[in-house]
Amino acid sequence: MSWFAINLVVHILAACIWIGGQATVAYLLPALHDLPERAHAVGLRFQRLAWSAYGVLILTGIGNMLFLHLGIGDLLHSREGHLLDVKFLLVLISGGAALYHAILQTSATRTPSRALSAVLGSSALAAAVAAALYGVLIAT
Repeated sequence: MSWFAINLVVHILAACIWIGGQATVAYLLPALHDLPERAHAVGLRFQRLAWSAYGVLILTGIGNMLFLHLGIGDLLHSREGHLLDVKFLLVLISGGAALYHAILQTSATRTPSRALSAVLGSSALAAAVAAALYGVLIAT
């Protein structure tokens, strides 16, 4: 197996954790509505795993660019570069929304609006799914 294939597999596995984990936690946390401390503990524990996966995604994404010989100039002048530009934006939106959501959940007051929390979590997940779809478009 080539280094590119290994890098790509690790990238896909990290995406599974980032995307699948968000979807799983979003599905399960309402069941802990009556146990807010338990829900908070689950969220904090998931954050450790999720942010590790996000970091791996960034590193392996850079690796994928290098293996595909995509440079900075390609971001402006090629089909793959344009798709990658959109993917970068979606990755930033996903990470930014997740980070803001995490900050709200771990603040000293921990009284974020449920609506804002839901919007941020949903935005992080939707942007991550869209980024994954752009990854498929780049590869095809």
